[in-house]
Order: sequence, then C-alpha cells, then structure tokens
Amino acid sequence: MMKQTLRLTLLLLMTFLIAAPPCWAKAKGYLYVISYSFTEKKIFLSPIIIEKVRDVSYSDEEYVTEVELIQKMETQFQQHMSSAGGVSPSKYTTAVRGAFKSKAIADMRLKEERERYLKKGYSAKVLTGFAYSD
Repeated sequence: MMKQTLRLTLLLLMTFLIAAPPCWAKAKGYLYVISYSFTEKKIFLSPIIIEKVRDVSYSDEEYVTEVELIQKMETQFQQHMSSAGGVSPSKYTTAVRGAFKSKAIADMRLKEERERYLKKGYSAKVLTGFAYSD
C-alpha cells in the first residue's frame, strides 16, 4: 500500500512538473496602438510597446492577445491623446495591433499601416510620450 501511494505521488509530481511550465510561459510581444478618424483624416500612433503576453500563437507572426490587455492599452492611449494632444478621443476609432513576435515585424506592420493612411490623404502623428503601464 505504501509503495502504491509513493508511486502515485511520484507520478502526479512528474506530471505536474512536465505539464505546468508551458501554462506559466510568457512571451515578449510587440504591440502598437492606432487611433484614426475618417472625418478628420488623421491618425495617431503609439511607439512600439513591449509587453509580456501568453505564449499562444496560431500564426508565424503574432501571439494571441488577451482582451483585457487590449482594452487597457486602448483606454490609456485615448487618455493620453486627450491630455497630451488635446484631441477628443470620441471622434477616433482606437485599436491595438499585435502582439507581434518580433520588433522587426511590429515595425514593418506599423510602417505599412502608416503609409496606407498617408496614401489616402491622412496626416499621421506618433505620440512618442505614450507609455503603457499595467
């Protein structure tokens, strides 16, 4: 009986040690925030933000991003737009892009998106003073 209990305990311990670390894993994700207005023809962008995200991915370029993180980042960016830029965030659509697996991918996507809006006649401004805090 004692041997069976010991074996079962060891089996459970080994299972826990093998299975648990992937659940705890965090990856470094690279994100940015964009706010755009169709009526004002303006976009505001954040610098690239590095944030810990879950190590879950369904593509070669991005991790799955938690909704809570997205909402917090969007809210803080809108508050920063209002205070630093004197802009009414209610006129803008705000969205988080990412979490990209590398800074190079994030830089490329930010540049592509910015250029796409510039070609449509929008003005673009990077709010360099924005820093996300959890």
